[in-house]
Amino acid sequence: MRRSLPFLERLKLHPLFIVALALIAGVLVGGCVDLPCNVLLYAFTAFVVCALASYKYLYLRYILIYVSVFLLGVMIHESAVEEYTVKQESWQIIEAIVTSAPGKHGKIVRCDIVVTSGKMTGKKLRANIMRDTIGNRYLMLKVGSGIRCNALVAPAKEFSDGHFSYSRYLMCNGISGTAFIPVSHWRQARIPLSSLSASDRLRLVASKYREKLVERYNSSGLSDLSLSLVSAMTLGERSMLSKEVREEFSMTGTSHVLAMSGLHLSILYLFLTFAWGKRKRWVLVSFVNIILIWTFVFIAGLPLSLVRSAIMLTTHCVLGVARRDSLPLNTLSLAALIIVIGNPVSVYDVGFQMSFAAVLSILLLVPWTMRILGRSALLGLPASRLCLSFVIVSCVAQMAVAPLIAYYFGRVSCYFLLANVVAVPCTYVILVSGMLLLLVPITSLQALLSGILNGTVSFMDSSLAFISSLPGASFGIEISGWAVVCVYIALVAIIVLVYKRYGVGRSKMLF
Repeated sequence: MRRSLPFLERLKLHPLFIVALALIAGVLVGGCVDLPCNVLLYAFTAFVVCALASYKYLYLRYILIYVSVFLLGVMIHESAVEEYTVKQESWQIIEAIVTSAPGKHGKIVRCDIVVTSGKMTGKKLRANIMRDTIGNRYLMLKVGSGIRCNALVAPAKEFSDGHFSYSRYLMCNGISGTAFIPVSHWRQARIPLSSLSASDRLRLVASKYREKLVERYNSSGLSDLSLSLVSAMTLGERSMLSKEVREEFSMTGTSHVLAMSGLHLSILYLFLTFAWGKRKRWVLVSFVNIILIWTFVFIAGLPLSLVRSAIMLTTHCVLGVARRDSLPLNTLSLAALIIVIGNPVSVYDVGFQMSFAAVLSILLLVPWTMRILGRSALLGLPASRLCLSFVIVSCVAQMAVAPLIAYYFGRVSCYFLLANVVAVPCTYVILVSGMLLLLVPITSLQALLSGILNGTVSFMDSSLAFISSLPGASFGIEISGWAVVCVYIALVAIIVLVYKRYGVGRSKMLF
């Protein structure tokens, strides 16, 4: 066994990992304490100057740099909260553009709007518009519609129970607050899209295109269940999912196949790699792959788990063209830094936390576990080794996200491995067939693909319904935030002990 590298040498191999941890820690601390911005700026400047002056003392320089990044995290959190927060409740006359598909929720229609006039110009609001059941004017609202209204703009209100923070959820999506609009207080208006920022216009174009693709699915002969699931798993359009379907996937621990995640983007990337064949390392091919990956991410609505995967795949493509090997932990850290700097409050997003926890645990534990368990002669067979890797990845990922699932949703699934044996292969079929259905113009092939999708969705739904009906399919559990922290500290301690006990070769070392 090769001698492991000293701790400082390992830090040099993965400089972005500790930087990302320090930045995220600063953002989290910034959410717990309220410090004056000028004090933070002075402290940050002082630590940066000291770090530059301590070039002769390597350990001290690293410590000062990490403290500076930590303070930077606190500062950018304060700045983000200032940008995304509505200070107080007030009636305001505003002009806005609808940026998400309106959905009926009882007596109201809910959608996201971007304000284009007044002191709140550029801010996004979650609008709750009272339905006029006589004239049904709300049916005219679509993505890109302009409205002029007198709205009650207010900060987001929290739910009375549970650990889910609605205000932080809205901030993670760039939404500053809510707007209540009575029936007679709004009318449609012609508002030029030029009043929006470039990013908002791009998101609006992606939303409109997503609606067109959903309509294409709707006209291709898919059943209602298939339409809702295929739209959610290929386009990120989850508004058509019924409460029963969401509950079924939640009980079986397969909700990740409904939410756009790295699994979906990995399937797309594998499909592209297979399609290009030996040309996959060409510069032009890698450039096209990157464009297709980010186009898919934008159409899906830029969920953080997809953005994380897209950044990692983009880095992989660039390094592949340059004939350079990538260190997965550095790539993951780079994705975290880009996302957190872009929107600091994204660290509170459930998808962000679960995505990074799962991927980090896979990078740290799966290679070592495969080395230990893969020594059997039986596991030397490709099929058995593939099955072993699937089981290990599923168990490691579930172990990493189980504390978060228990904290946010109060439930832990017991048959997640059995359910994923069904759901993951079906996801491959649904994603590839769904994409081909959108691309293939031949009617006969569209009918064939629609039949494949209907059959696959029906099989997956009936299988998950059976698994969710089994005794003890899931059980309720409530844990506090400190309990989650303690569980993760214990997991980290176990990982460190295992690494020290068995050692990790230099070529296999991730940290």
